[in-house]
Amino acid sequence: MTTENTTNGIALIEIKETEEATENSQCHVMDVNTPNEQIKINRGKQRCRSSSRYVFWKCKLWMLILSVFILLTIATVISLVLYSVVYVDEDEKIDKTLYVVPRYYNGTLRIVNQEFTRELLLPKSQKSEFLSGQLKDMLSRLYSSSPALGRYFVNAGLNSFSNGSVTAYYWLKFEIPSEHSKLIKYTLSEEVLVNVFRQHLYDQELDENRNLHIDPSSLSLQVADGKGVASSNQ
Repeated sequence: MTTENTTNGIALIEIKETEEATENSQCHVMDVNTPNEQIKINRGKQRCRSSSRYVFWKCKLWMLILSVFILLTIATVISLVLYSVVYVDEDEKIDKTLYVVPRYYNGTLRIVNQEFTRELLLPKSQKSEFLSGQLKDMLSRLYSSSPALGRYFVNAGLNSFSNGSVTAYYWLKFEIPSEHSKLIKYTLSEEVLVNVFRQHLYDQELDENRNLHIDPSSLSLQVADGKGVASSNQ
């Protein structure tokens, strides 16, 4: 009896030890797996944080670019408004009452795309008035639009025509201040006036629709006393 009890006791002890060992083994496995799962969870959290930071900084970058663009647009608009308000054309400040000294020039030019007829010798003929009007309009637009000469220009006109591919004799009138020695020497000299005219002709050479073809080399100009200017054209 004693031997059986002892044997049973030993068996129970071995069973308990086996169960405890199994539980310990399972706990150990759980302990081993727990850090791996935690690492995965932590990595997932890190990816979420990285993605959130990327989206956040991307949004901030777009907001920054948009803000800079809006500020530049506003600054440009304000600058244009201020410029239009503050800017004053220098020609508008000119007191034309100070321009009291008239200055006349007589010149010649040759029109190469016109044929001379005796009708051009009659100032009141239709052809003479038409061609005179074209030349006067061209000369007026040319000199009145010149940045250097426009403020002084008054009028232009035609005196007569002659044979030789239609040679035209024209005149120009300017008005200048009483203190005009430097102005005459550097701005209203015959050379400057002819060069402005000649450059205009060179610029128009490629225009096939122009009515008058004037030979740039035929231009000449000299100072006049105004007596040759027809009173009807002043």
